Amino acid sequence: MMKLRNFRTFFALSATLLFIVCFAVWKSSEKRFYSINVNIPRAFDPNFTDAEIWEYIKSGNSLPILEMEKRKMLIPNYDKFLVISLDNDKTLKINLQEIGNLKDTKPLTDTLSRVFAEREEARVFETNSNKIVKAVIISAPRSAKYGEVVRVVDAVKSSGADPVILQIDDLPE
Repeated sequence: MMKLRNFRTFFALSATLLFIVCFAVWKSSEKRFYSINVNIPRAFDPNFTDAEIWEYIKSGNSLPILEMEKRKMLIPNYDKFLVISLDNDKTLKINLQEIGNLKDTKPLTDTLSRVFAEREEARVFETNSNKIVKAVIISAPRSAKYGEVVRVVDAVKSSGADPVILQIDDLPE
């Protein structure tokens, strides 16, 4: 009687295991198609209409400050960081738009001061705060000299930016 019970248990477990294996093989043999949607950001074009510029900004792209100033458009209620880039050729950029060079940082300071004043008029506050958004990220290549980076930091600080965050490119992972 004991041997029969062990055989039944063995048979039940074997049948269950065989069913699971067959089910797994059947499921893995089905054809599956996966779809991945990738949103490729639209490149900024100076020929955009004003409405297209607003759509460009709303879709999460960087703010084209210089183009908006040329068209006398108000800076929108835009509470993201401004990124100041120091390139290897000593040019300065705000959100990828050239704003001057390291020899003359006055255009950078003036533009940032104007943006902060517009944010103050538009009452662009930090989240859950009554502080005007004046955060700036300075991005510099690792090859930049200390004095060059300090000069950019001084220009940004004199515009009223707070906080100023320093990002060094090309750091090892």
